[in-house]
This record gives sequence, structure tokens and C-alpha cells, in this order.
Amino acid sequence: MTKTADSVRNQFKSQWQKWQHRGENLLGRSFDRHLKIGVTGFSGSGKSTFLTSLIHQLKYSHHPGLGGFLPARDKQLLSVDSTAIPGFALFDYAGGIAALSDTPPRWPNPTSEVSATRLHITFKKGSVWSGLLGDARQLTLDLRDYPGEWLMDMPMLKLSYRDWCLDQQQLLSRAPRADLDPTLLADLHKLDPMQTADTDFLTSLFQRWQTYLRQAKQAGLTLLQPGRALLDTDDNLPMVLPLLSLHDYSPEQLEKANETTLYQQLRQQYHQYLDNLVKPFYRQFFTGIDRQVMLIDVVKALSHGEECFNDMMMAYSRIIDCYQMGNQIWLKQLFTPTVNKILFLASKPDRLLMHQHEALRQLVDAMIKRICPQSVRHRIRIETEIAAAVRSSIDHQDYLTATLQDGRFGELRHPPIPDELPQLSHWQQLAGWTPPVLRPPVNPQLAQGGRLAHIRMDKVLRDLIGDKFS
Repeated sequence: MTKTADSVRNQFKSQWQKWQHRGENLLGRSFDRHLKIGVTGFSGSGKSTFLTSLIHQLKYSHHPGLGGFLPARDKQLLSVDSTAIPGFALFDYAGGIAALSDTPPRWPNPTSEVSATRLHITFKKGSVWSGLLGDARQLTLDLRDYPGEWLMDMPMLKLSYRDWCLDQQQLLSRAPRADLDPTLLADLHKLDPMQTADTDFLTSLFQRWQTYLRQAKQAGLTLLQPGRALLDTDDNLPMVLPLLSLHDYSPEQLEKANETTLYQQLRQQYHQYLDNLVKPFYRQFFTGIDRQVMLIDVVKALSHGEECFNDMMMAYSRIIDCYQMGNQIWLKQLFTPTVNKILFLASKPDRLLMHQHEALRQLVDAMIKRICPQSVRHRIRIETEIAAAVRSSIDHQDYLTATLQDGRFGELRHPPIPDELPQLSHWQQLAGWTPPVLRPPVNPQLAQGGRLAHIRMDKVLRDLIGDKFS
């Protein structure tokens, strides 16, 4: 009987250990986190600096200034280690810190390729489950970044070449686009879609189109396609050029045109661009993304005037439109979209007085309400915030002091920032104002883990990942 009882007891103990092990594994999978965040935004919005600061704030969360991010305030974070993600170039965090701690300090290099980093965040879990799972838990955080110019290619995936040309025709007919290079636009209007294509002529014309797009970017415009033409110096880049006289022919005539015609040749170039460059990129970058940060330099857009501000609004509207339920059929052919939250972040508010920060946040909120349809809001949590990844100015209530990019130190003032979509009176107040380009603050201790001053990065961390520590 004793042997039988011992045998039963041992079998029960063994089975209990198996159940316990399975339960711990199940709970571990439930409570360990793996979150993938994409960081996007048009060129100049500060993506590289934002990522550098975000990583630094997490690695050195013991510094003051992160009170809005409870895991840092409550000293839950134990360690943060970074590794590469297979298939992606490693984001150059070390290079960003080296630039910011240099003499004189420099801004991190702008994004020139797809890059990413994986953060392994070990933390103490403050819940009733911590006793079962152990004191230390881990959040795996993937951060992905890519050149902002590529962002504008996303809406092209929904358009045929003919539709894209007609869209460009409308855009190019209005100021300020129509005034940038009238000669080029006149030459594009003269092109007969049915004429025989000449490769040398098209190459020359495409180079002029690239120059035009870069001029438009300098003028403050945002909705510029193809995006890679703004950066890429690759001679093999498909020549995506708009034909501006398609209204002379019916869709059927264009579809039946000879393969040697200008229309068919440029149509092939357009689809090569989408198939060989744009689609593979979106498959690689967006697959599995859980949350998105979209950086917006609203201050710069305001300073360029009403036309450029509205152009930026249109650009973001088209990007958001890609997330609408009815438009995800084509998107799902590339990848399964899993985005559950988008944070629209107005960057670089340190160029504004602190009492104007709330007006800027309300303006961003008004912008997103205007361009983000309810069909998106019902499925994806949309949030707005402002943040300076690096604070480069000192607020004196009536004015700011800062060091400009050229090394001069002085006082800065600015017109009132509207807390709603700008009206005529706002544009009159903003006319002639150019936001300064600031130099990062001197911070030689940064490379040794020194504090990196910021504005509201703790709120950004709270909104992006705060729920994963509760």
C-alpha cells in the first residue's frame, strides 16, 4: 500500500509540475510583450533625432524629467539593451549620440535608408502576477525608421498610371507648383501620349522633373511623387513622369496604344517603380507593425503659408486614407495591416514659447479631426501630442533664448500660434515669419549617459508603450 501511495503521490507531483510549467509558460507568453512601432514623417520632421532621444530616455530612465512615464518614475526599468533586427540595417543610435555630444553639437544624420533596432527592456512588474512570473519581465520593442520622402509613395499604390497623371495635372495647375518651373510644365503639356518614346529625351526630361520636385520641396510643398526621386541618384531609377495631356484621348485609346508610344513606355516605368521598389519596401517595413508614430513639423508648415499648409494636410489625408477599411483590400495584398494605434506628433515645439504649446497641440488635433475619417477612428486609436526630442531653447515667458545653427546666440520671438485650423487673420499674423533652425544644446556628458533635455517625451513613451508595463 505504501509503495502504491508513493507511486500515486509521485505521479501526481510529476503531473502537477507539468501543469505548473505549462501554466507558467502560458502566463509568460501572455505577459511578455513584443511590440513593433513604425516611425514615419516627411523629411525634416526629426525622425532620427526622435529615435535617438527615445532610446536614450529609456536607457537612462533614472534621470529626472520622465514623470509622465510611470515605469520610469516608479523605477520599474532595470535594463535596456539593443540588438539588430534581421533584414534591417541597424539604426545608428551611437552615431546620433556622438553628434549631439560633439563640439559643437550637431543634429543626427537624416534617415537615408530603412533602419531598425530592437530594444530588450527588462522591468519589474508591479502587479499581482509578478509573484507567479518572477520579479523581472521583458518587453521587446522593435523600432523601425525609413526616409520620409518614401512615405508619399504609399497612396500611389492605389492609382493606375492614368489616374496618377490626371491627379498630377490638377496639382500642377495651381500655385505654387505652377510657378516653380513654367518651362518644364509647358514641355510636359506638349507631350503627345501617342508619340514614339525616345529614351534619351525621356532621361533628360526625368532629370528636369527630379530638379523640379526638389525645388518644390524647398518651397515647402509636401505632396511630391515619386518620393524616391527626391533622394535617389540611382541612374536605374524608373522614370516616373506625368503626362499632362491625357484628356485628348479616351481611356480605351490609351489602353490600346502601341507599346512603343510614350504613354505605354511611361506606364511601364510607373508600374516598375511600384512593383520593384514601393511594394517590396512596404512588405518589409509594415508587416506586423502594431503602432505608428507620424511626426509632423507643423511649425514649418505654418511658416510657408496657406498653400503649403493645405498641401501638407492633403498629403497626410491621402496617407490616412490608405488605412480606411474599404481601401485595405489592395493593402492586404501586400501585407496584413495590424496597426492599432497612430500617434500624430508635432515635432520641435521648443521653437515656441511654452504657453503656446497647448495651442499647437490643439491645432494638430483639429488637423487630424479634419483629415482622419470616422471609419479609421473606429478601428484605430488616434492620438495627438507635441514633443521636442531634444530641447534646444530656454523659455523666458516673453521670449526664448537659443543658439542658432550658425552659432549665434540670441533672443527669439514668434507670432501667436492658432489653436484651430488657420483663418485669414492667422495667416496675416504669420506672414513673413521663418522659424529658426536651432543648434542642439552643448552636452558633452551625453555619451556617458548624461541627461538629454526634452519636452514631453515622457508623455510620448506613456502613449506608445505605457500600457505594456501595467
